[in-house]
Amino acid sequence: MHSRRNFIKGSLSLLAATGTSQWCAAAGPAVAALEDPAARFHDFVTGKMMDADGLCRSMLNAETFRPWTEQQLTKLDSRLLTDMFQNSPDKSGCLAYENALMATGEFAQSQMVRHRVTGEPAALELAERGVRAMLAVAGEGRHYMPGFLPKPFGGLARARYSHELSPDQYTKVVAALHAWRPQASAKERAAIDRFFVEAADFFIARKFRHAFRHRTIVTADTHHHSLGLFVSIVVLAANVSGKAGYRAHLKEFSRALDDSATDEKLANFNMTSLLIDGFDVAIKEGCDDPRLPELIKSLWIRAIKNIDPDGTSYEGENRRNVTPEGTRAAACATMVEKLHPATQATALAAKVLHRYTQIQQMVHYRIPGAIFEVSVTSWLLAYWRLREKAK
Repeated sequence: MHSRRNFIKGSLSLLAATGTSQWCAAAGPAVAALEDPAARFHDFVTGKMMDADGLCRSMLNAETFRPWTEQQLTKLDSRLLTDMFQNSPDKSGCLAYENALMATGEFAQSQMVRHRVTGEPAALELAERGVRAMLAVAGEGRHYMPGFLPKPFGGLARARYSHELSPDQYTKVVAALHAWRPQASAKERAAIDRFFVEAADFFIARKFRHAFRHRTIVTADTHHHSLGLFVSIVVLAANVSGKAGYRAHLKEFSRALDDSATDEKLANFNMTSLLIDGFDVAIKEGCDDPRLPELIKSLWIRAIKNIDPDGTSYEGENRRNVTPEGTRAAACATMVEKLHPATQATALAAKVLHRYTQIQQMVHYRIPGAIFEVSVTSWLLAYWRLREKAK
């Protein structure tokens, strides 16, 4: 039987088994000591990752800091590229924008926080540029169906021809637009609200199912990380439209939420980041399901099992692959600690940021020689959130 009682029991058992004592020491070196790498990563995003439309390109070649050429792609695993992009004639354009929406959303959020910390107008301008880019992609997706947010393969100019989507990209866009909405212009707010409603309608019409890479059907029950999107988008749609009926769909995710309490696959840093971001949005928008804050805590505990005391992070519990993706968890630390102060999550976040300070460390373990863009943008988001907390 799937019940909230069983959920809480499972969560408490997990937390008791893992504990947080190793992170209860004082935080690492002062966040102020990270100013140099912060400037380095900022310049990399604005000078190398960001394109003319404001989208942050993904998986740049670590040698050239440019998108891979078709010739350079021959050095990579062709089976992986075929799985990701099938028989696309422009795999270079696909790779450069595979995670562009996630990276753009995270960078935009980092600049919103930076503006709150420093008051610099340039930060707000960069944030708005990212917001406009994400809304532009949503506009291109509308040529196919309202609420469809395509991975903008080939860039904004070709986004409408892309048939690929993922809850990952949606979740980070939703989180960024939600963060921007209070300071948005009337026109921007209308566009944001329209997207929230259309995205909810898009998934409702599909019974919260969608195809991934033309080989896998994603649902809340089969892919728990999609809950970060599904829970938040129906709550947002209800709030901005005034139609409470959207919230009725929350009951469709009850089993998946219960099962997520003990799903060890969610220790993956990407899934941790997506779920905590999505649940944080839902909580801020008035979703009072007690499982959400408990899940945020247990997700954090599961993720940090793959981070050493010095901040080194590993992909998966086999710990075979060192990855810079610990920065994904670090970016969630202030949200975790606000709900659960005893976790002292920000102490660990500081250690992760001090462990990864160079562009060359931010490589994708599955795509050797490619910069893992969201590790960079998460680093910046974590940095500015820690600065804001210390302000």
